[in-house]
Amino acid sequence: MLKENAIREALPFGKPSKPFDALGFVKRYGLFILVIASFLFTMTVPVVLLISKPNYEVHAVMRIDPVIPTLITTSEDPSIINYYGDYANTQAKRMMSFEVLKKTVEKLSRKQKAAVLPVNLPADKCADILPAIVKINPVSGTHLIDLMASSPKKEGLAPLLNNLMEAYLDKVRKGNEMQDRERLNYLYREKLVLGNDIATIEARLSMLTKEIATADFSETYNLSAKKAEALQAAYVAALAEEISTKNAFQQAVRAGREHKALSLDPMVEERVMNDQSLDFTTSWTYQQQQQMRSTTDGLTSQNPDRIYVEQRMKAMKNYEKSLENEIRTNARKILYGKRDYDLKKELIDIRNRSEKAKQTEEEILTELQKTKEEAARVSLGLQLGESLTARLKHNRDLLDRIDTRIHELEVEGKAPLRISIESRARTPDQPKGSNTQKLLITFFALAFGGVGGIFFVFDLFDNRIRRPEEVKAALGYPPLQPVAQASDDILFHRLLHDMPEDPAAKSINSLAVKFDLEKKKNDAKLFLFTGVDNEVGTSSVALNCAQALARIAPKVLFIEADLANPSLRRLGVVPDHAAGLAEFLGGTGAVGEYILRNDEFRIDIIPAGINLDSKTPRLRIPELLEHIRKEYDYVCVDNAPLLQSDLTEFLALSVDIVVLVCQGESTLYKDLRRAADTLIRLEVPAIAPVLNWGGTRRIVSIDKLLANPPGFLGEINTKSIEEFIRKLPPAGEVMKEIERHAFHAGEFVKKQITARRGKKKGTNTKQ
Repeated sequence: MLKENAIREALPFGKPSKPFDALGFVKRYGLFILVIASFLFTMTVPVVLLISKPNYEVHAVMRIDPVIPTLITTSEDPSIINYYGDYANTQAKRMMSFEVLKKTVEKLSRKQKAAVLPVNLPADKCADILPAIVKINPVSGTHLIDLMASSPKKEGLAPLLNNLMEAYLDKVRKGNEMQDRERLNYLYREKLVLGNDIATIEARLSMLTKEIATADFSETYNLSAKKAEALQAAYVAALAEEISTKNAFQQAVRAGREHKALSLDPMVEERVMNDQSLDFTTSWTYQQQQQMRSTTDGLTSQNPDRIYVEQRMKAMKNYEKSLENEIRTNARKILYGKRDYDLKKELIDIRNRSEKAKQTEEEILTELQKTKEEAARVSLGLQLGESLTARLKHNRDLLDRIDTRIHELEVEGKAPLRISIESRARTPDQPKGSNTQKLLITFFALAFGGVGGIFFVFDLFDNRIRRPEEVKAALGYPPLQPVAQASDDILFHRLLHDMPEDPAAKSINSLAVKFDLEKKKNDAKLFLFTGVDNEVGTSSVALNCAQALARIAPKVLFIEADLANPSLRRLGVVPDHAAGLAEFLGGTGAVGEYILRNDEFRIDIIPAGINLDSKTPRLRIPELLEHIRKEYDYVCVDNAPLLQSDLTEFLALSVDIVVLVCQGESTLYKDLRRAADTLIRLEVPAIAPVLNWGGTRRIVSIDKLLANPPGFLGEINTKSIEEFIRKLPPAGEVMKEIERHAFHAGEFVKKQITARRGKKKGTNTKQ
């Protein structure tokens, strides 16, 4: 199996299809094409002379005005100077349209039609024939168009061209009228639509004016928007007042809680100390006590008077205390009550102001929302009115332009045509010439084109290798060494021994030198020779290469590994009963027991052997290769074709260079690519392609050609072509049929000429 990282395209520099060799095609088939085509053309010359007829020509001229005068409009440029050539060519093509030609035929009388066309043929069929009779070309350097008609008969040619010009002018005139009529119909329809649209817009504008109370659709006249702006400012102020009073209320509540937490005892004591009644009572009590204390001087503590006085003094002191406490209690009630009253009053005032501000803000907000809705409605109305006004203006402008264009088209419909008849055709007096030259050219092209096409198709399907450049095209690099064909008919394996100066021998020696260079550079010793297919000269090239290497190095071994088709015994190089590679692989003997020495070629040989079985084991192949790599300077292994033998693939994995032999004029291009692709995917160290020109060329059959079509034909369904080619008779029969028909044609021409001469003599005798 291929490795996962193996390259997808094994031959990235090669071409999948064989390139066409134009020069080689001419060299191979040029003389055949020339002889056969010349013979066929020569045989058709009498036929041409027999069927040739005189040719009459008539001419008519039409003029194209590059500039035409305008009437009152300037909407279209009447000049065609910048593109006159294109315009003239367009008119020439339009004259040859099917409708014009059919109309021309219909205008012809029966007699005129019979002179030029088949009289019973329908007009549409005759219109298909007219392009072969009528030619129309602009005259260079002028503003004219030349119309030419030719026919073997002179009657009917002039009416044909005159009717053609009239039919075309009718078509152009009707086209212009139809074009203007279609334009006018379209413009009238558009005018009606615009009128209805304008009426609808005006009605909508009237209703909109009543709804928004203004006919000037601008935001300057949107009173609701201005009211909304004023209410917005008032709402902002009310909202600020509401927020302020709300914050003041919350602050008052917090201050009241903090004030209640404060003690008023110092102020109570101050009120007690500042009370006049208490001060008077205290002063009076103090005086009375001093007086009463003075009366007790000298009295004992048990004296009833002293006791009475002290009791009275104590009672006065208690009264003073009682009065002070009463004053303090009253002062506390008064002060705390007054503080609570002031706090509650302040909260009530602030709450009322907050509620008032909130109510004001809500009322303003409600009114603001209503005003905004009204302003939005009016704004939409203003926007709609502005859009309707612009649309109304646009439609009115379009209506004005349509009215102007309708007027212009109605006037332009009376303008003259740009194309006109300059000169009419006249019946010719004498023939212009004959159709002999055209017939000769036609038969010449058919003869050479048909024969050349047949050879071209054959060469296109021929997939054989014909030159070294095709090897390079297939593999991406040229062959290592082309091997020339031997000049004399000798056994090719004795080429170096019998004819060392032959070009083929020199090619083999050059190949051996290159192998020696590979050994010096890369230590390459083992060379496996394999062919793309059978009978390409692989064994001969391998054996001669071994002989050439024997002149460079003393120890060279040749191994005949082509067990399916051995050739050494057939050529007499080894004895008939010599054991070899097959016996070594199937037995246990040493390698040396199967090596034969050829003193004439100065090489050692391991022949294929006697017991040639396809089931020969391969376990000892590594042992064989290891032994010969140590013992020999060069080893040449001759193998079966790579595409037919798995033993060749197995040996290719162990050698240094695989020599891929292909034969010129025999090996197929695709087989060479397939063999090289196989070797590359086997990852062999090196591939040396060799193009062998020796040996017997194989003839490629039709089936072989069809089995290897060109690459670009792979996408084409070629079954019908293959069936046609298979049914083709042999080339000899085809040539005999051609000669027979040519002979009969010549006899027929001779009879016709003799008959005409006899008629002329009889006519002269009567006269």
